[in-house]
Amino acid sequence: MDQERLLRELTEFLRIPSVSTLPAHNQDCRAAAEWVAAELRRLGCRDIEFLGSDTHPVVSGKGPEVPGAPTLLIYGHYDVQPPDPLAEWTKPPFEPTISDGKIYARGSADDKGQVFCLLKAIAASPRPPVNFRFLIEGEEEYGSKVLFDLLKREPQRVRADVALVADMSYVAPGWPAVYTTLRGLCYAEITVRTSKTDLHSGEYGGAAPNAHEELCRLLTRLKGEDGKINIPGFYAPVQRPSKAELAAWKKLPFNEKDFLQKRVQAKALVGLKKYSVLERLWALPTFEIHGILGGFTGEGAKTVIPAEATAKVSMRLVPNQKLAAVERQLAAAVKRFAPKHVTARVRFLHGADPAQIKVDNPAFKLLGQAFKDVTGRATVPARAGGSIPVVPALASAGAPVILTGIGLPDDRLHAPNEKLDLKQLWDGIEVFSRFYELLRSQESGVRSRG
Repeated sequence: MDQERLLRELTEFLRIPSVSTLPAHNQDCRAAAEWVAAELRRLGCRDIEFLGSDTHPVVSGKGPEVPGAPTLLIYGHYDVQPPDPLAEWTKPPFEPTISDGKIYARGSADDKGQVFCLLKAIAASPRPPVNFRFLIEGEEEYGSKVLFDLLKREPQRVRADVALVADMSYVAPGWPAVYTTLRGLCYAEITVRTSKTDLHSGEYGGAAPNAHEELCRLLTRLKGEDGKINIPGFYAPVQRPSKAELAAWKKLPFNEKDFLQKRVQAKALVGLKKYSVLERLWALPTFEIHGILGGFTGEGAKTVIPAEATAKVSMRLVPNQKLAAVERQLAAAVKRFAPKHVTARVRFLHGADPAQIKVDNPAFKLLGQAFKDVTGRATVPARAGGSIPVVPALASAGAPVILTGIGLPDDRLHAPNEKLDLKQLWDGIEVFSRFYELLRSQESGVRSRG
């Protein structure tokens, strides 16, 4: 394995600031798509297409034909989260830096580094082991609308024997995983208006309502200090994990003190105290505030009472909750909790239902064997707190979806100083190359269609 060459190529990919949520980076997203397409051509792929968008296209392609072999659909994304706050990065987020066996850059673990790993594992194989199909998108961090629209028009694009998504992490160093659930997502803006215009705080302060104050009070009605979400009906569909699943989680190498000090890096953990931390992370829904807009936030002083304030919020949804129902519940709760002198509205930006995945297909066992052959330990089943909106659509034609990855829990996804351990990358290339070869076996039982 020519690691120097691979690092040069990965660095080139990571330098592209393909932030899908910011229109200023539309052409950067296109450039990242071009990079992926060029890589597929180097692998000998055919029928490479840019689909659904000029600026955030889905890159589709097919590998060389391997008669009689299973078909593996590879999904990933080339877009990344915004790098803010920039001041907290030790190095610029789009100037990849290697230090202490790690590569630091936005997208290194989520998901460019992992897409890179899957593609280089194909290149590492002496021959095309299976029939590859590729859907590499550019809007995963912003709801996957382009890909959803594409699959609605052309559902045949997910026909395969197995779908592979490497956008996850080990549950702990040395403990690779496959994931049985993903939380869904409901992302919204809650806006309150208290008067026609901003007002002078000297002339009107003490009598005029303040939009920021009203918004904050509304938010605390929606979620209490104890961590309980007070939206009527919100918890009704939620089911606690089985005793067997809870017992299995207790055997995982999860240390609450390390989680607080090394990963959260805060002074205390919060949430519903009667549940374990892993239950709060994996099996319970959430309500989080991501940002509040309104009033005056520039340098210096401006003494105004803001007339309008907006909070960006999201809820992570667990199995049995449905996005459409949660949207209705949130809208009704905002209307109910807002005082009569306040105009409140909710704008939904994007979302997805949660996903549940059965891991009984033989392909999961083959992946576990590949990890064991390379790293010494097979995969363990786990749940995920995050969301990949398109996973249910990938499974819509019947293919089992394997959710796995080479990241580590401390990779700082969506945060400053995101990184990927290089040993994870080198091992990952070997693991997936081995997995592809194992899939070729006619005795594997993974083929679901001719």
